[in-house]
Amino acid sequence: MEIYQCYKLLGLTSNATLEDVNKAYKALALQWHPDRIPRENVQQQLQAQEKLKEINHARDSLRKAAEQKATNSQAKHSHQTSHQTSSQTNKQYHQHQTRYQSKYQSAYQSGYKAQQQTSERSSERYSSYQSQSEAYQASQTAHSHQQTSKQNNHQSDSQKSEPHSTQQYTQASTKPQKPDLSGSDFSGANLREKYLEGRNLSYANLSNADLSDAFLHRVNFQGANLQGANLFRANLFQANLQDADLRGANLIGADLSGANLSGANLSGAKVGFGEKIMVKLTNVNFQGAIMPNGSLYS
Repeated sequence: MEIYQCYKLLGLTSNATLEDVNKAYKALALQWHPDRIPRENVQQQLQAQEKLKEINHARDSLRKAAEQKATNSQAKHSHQTSHQTSSQTNKQYHQHQTRYQSKYQSAYQSGYKAQQQTSERSSERYSSYQSQSEAYQASQTAHSHQQTSKQNNHQSDSQKSEPHSTQQYTQASTKPQKPDLSGSDFSGANLREKYLEGRNLSYANLSNADLSDAFLHRVNFQGANLQGANLFRANLFQANLQDADLRGANLIGADLSGANLSGANLSGAKVGFGEKIMVKLTNVNFQGAIMPNGSLYS
């Protein structure tokens, strides 16, 4: 029997509740119960029994349908609630992520910008020193040419006035001097692959500067602050690092052959991986230096 027929039999519509089904069933069952019909009326007894069976079947079918409908509705409600909770959780998570990323990116950009400005200022200072050095060298070269020209003219005049003279003139050779960079502030500067041979950088501030692959032959770093500096593969042949602060500096791949590290502080400096030393230390003076492991070299 179809559901719509069950509703029709009980005189109900599809919007009827389980309570409506029970009420309709009781009324019809009372009306068609065989006990209400005289037993001698066999035909009506049989008709009543068949009718009561149909009523019972209709009631059972509608009850199952109502229960199934209630179960489906509850499951749907539960799913919607779960979905809403999940959506709300995801929304809160994304909001948190957005706030966190925004805050992190802002802090990172501020820090990066400040670092860039520091590096640019240090690079500008170094460029200024470079320009001064080049200008000084150019003036010295021009002065040398002028002196040579004057000497040649003087020699020519002397030879003309004294043709038999055996006097010899020695030309002075003036070598351009490099500017003194002692006490300069190059903290955080980008000096990667720079050529600084023989420069005086004593007591200069080079903390966190990038000196990787720099040519630093015989550079005077006495008392200089090289804390956290990157000296990866730097060439420090015969450099003077006496009393220099090299705490936490990266010395991996550096050549320190013949360097003076007496009294230097190398605490926490990176010199290799594990027990493998990756720094060239031929003929290095470590007298009184604090070694990377914190021990005193004596």
